[in-house]
Amino acid sequence: MRIINVIPQLVSGGGERFTIDLCNALAEQGHEVALVVFFAPEGELGFYRNELSDRVKFITLNKKIGLDITLAFRLRKVIHDFEPDIVNSHLRSMYYMPLSVLTTKAKFFHTIHNTADVEAADVIGGAIRKWMFKTKRITPITISLESLASFEKYYGHTAPMIFNGRDIPEPLEVSESVKKEIDGFKKTASTKVLVQVARFTDVKRQDLMARVSKRLYEEGFDITVLLIGKKSEDIIKGIEEANCPICHVLGERKNPLEYLKAADAFCLCSTYEGMPISLIEAMGVGTIPVCTPVGGIINVVKDGETGFLSSDISEEAYYIALKRFLQQSDSDAAEMKAKVKESYKPFTMRECASKYVELYSK
Repeated sequence: MRIINVIPQLVSGGGERFTIDLCNALAEQGHEVALVVFFAPEGELGFYRNELSDRVKFITLNKKIGLDITLAFRLRKVIHDFEPDIVNSHLRSMYYMPLSVLTTKAKFFHTIHNTADVEAADVIGGAIRKWMFKTKRITPITISLESLASFEKYYGHTAPMIFNGRDIPEPLEVSESVKKEIDGFKKTASTKVLVQVARFTDVKRQDLMARVSKRLYEEGFDITVLLIGKKSEDIIKGIEEANCPICHVLGERKNPLEYLKAADAFCLCSTYEGMPISLIEAMGVGTIPVCTPVGGIINVVKDGETGFLSSDISEEAYYIALKRFLQQSDSDAAEMKAKVKESYKPFTMRECASKYVELYSK
């Protein structure tokens, strides 16, 4: 098949990470694949550019900041020239898809990377999606059972569901430089390393993570917290106000898998989620997740068995969940890590891409 994926930009984020991996996997399976990106991959807008396979044709439309009316026509021309069988859009690229959908014979799909109402973003985004999905001009793809449930509630009809995937390189080694960096944050050889991999936003609540960690540290728990992701000054301010001496803001990293493998726990205290790629990465390296019960997380993390879920999204509930992890015996933690690694098996990108191809072929 000839397949085009369309996404606004390649900043560090779960949707962008997934799209790169999907393109690479589809190309690896023998399909002719192109990735169309709206913004030129410069600076942070091209965070994942170098991870795209040479087998994938890369096309940038050099979008202007703000509303760019001509972009819809440039996108249609690119799609027309490539003559695809399949076009799969992601994130807010949907705004510019209608012209191509109405004038191209390809089959169109759109991956819903968040809960349906959040992914729709605004009135215009919601209206475009409702029209395209209801008329079956675009087939939506949800990414977890919770994602599907939110879709059915928001749009009033059902949609296909394919779990996100992420391949973990084997063998994956933690470099000496990463080991040395992490050791520098540890107070003792027994210090528990907690890693959060997420864009710094109000939704991901790194400030809450800092407050909870400080509370546990003051209670005598030997921990250090590494916050990895694209930084935001507003969130940084909240972290600083928490005055947590064992919280360290590392910012973006090209090799988050190494930090996750070296960690004792993966922490995510979001108010909502789709199906976090970072969670799949943590599972793939056998790192115990401690998360809030939102989005697709509840479909894959079994509390007390393959990780820890807070009872709700409140700060107190997350504190209790993280404390439960820290109170685990070493033997229980080792047993849980093995179960976490085992639970990753259905979430490889190879499996995910094969299911996309199966859906494309219907």
